[in-house]
Amino acid sequence: MKRVVISLLAMSVSTALMAAPPKFDGARISADVRELASDAYEGRSPATAGEEKTIAFLSKQFAAAGMQPGGDLQDGKRLWTQAVPLLKGDIVGKPVLSLSSQGKPQTLTQGQEIAVRAAMNGASAVDISNAPLVFLGYGVKAPERNWDDFKGVDLKGKIAVVLI
Repeated sequence: MKRVVISLLAMSVSTALMAAPPKFDGARISADVRELASDAYEGRSPATAGEEKTIAFLSKQFAAAGMQPGGDLQDGKRLWTQAVPLLKGDIVGKPVLSLSSQGKPQTLTQGQEIAVRAAMNGASAVDISNAPLVFLGYGVKAPERNWDDFKGVDLKGKIAVVLI
């Protein structure tokens, strides 16, 4: 009987230790955030050297935390990452956009008054002639703030104009 009690006590102590919440160190978290936000990571954008540095840093942290990689298989071992195809569009030349208001054309400057992005469907040009404009403020949808600039707005065949 004594052995049973000791065994149960040992099991309950080990279960309690296993169930202990993880320790969070605010200073360490701040140091990690400062590290990843530093110029050394070059903005962490996809397909850049900064992304590679970020992945290496995070992989090292995951391994130090005792995690196991679950990404793609390479040489019989799992990687920390998984290949995901990304679309990239480039604008060749300077985009030109002009609006007509009350019969008067107004040309807008890329990067100052407009932000034209490349089409992500492989199209080499986008024709938006005579498409109606719909102003959406800042284009914010924030249900936690009870705010939705898109609520009740039909954008089909129209151009959303937002402040940036």
